[in-house]
Amino acid sequence: MFKEITDVFNWLNNVGVFAFLMVLIPAVYKLLKPVLTHKVQTEKNAHVKQGLEVGLNLANTIVPEMAVMAGLSLADRKKEAIRFVNSQLTENGFDLDVQTISGLVEKAYQAYKVAGGDNHAPISVPAPTEVITPSEGTDDND
Repeated sequence: MFKEITDVFNWLNNVGVFAFLMVLIPAVYKLLKPVLTHKVQTEKNAHVKQGLEVGLNLANTIVPEMAVMAGLSLADRKKEAIRFVNSQLTENGFDLDVQTISGLVEKAYQAYKVAGGDNHAPISVPAPTEVITPSEGTDDND
């Protein structure tokens, strides 16, 4: 009889620890989930911000090189700059979509234009204002 009573108390003791763990684990999870989610989101934001900075630096590097390539059309230059920035970002572990990279390249191009580096405008040479006649520049009449 004493053994049965002891078994019942042991069983209740074991079930109590099990029940305690069954309550404790979800409670800890519920308390830690927002903290962990915020930490992961902060890390993602920092990674994306760093990717945007690296992408803009790459775009600022490639845009002046693409701008002087007269053999490529404007659209081809932009496509090549986007391809270059995308490949470099991918090699460095960043994953940005093509629209974002296109925006970075456009931002770099606009900054390049503002700095006076845009060479797409046709070069205009002013017409001479003075007409030189052949008799003025010769040594025959000196």
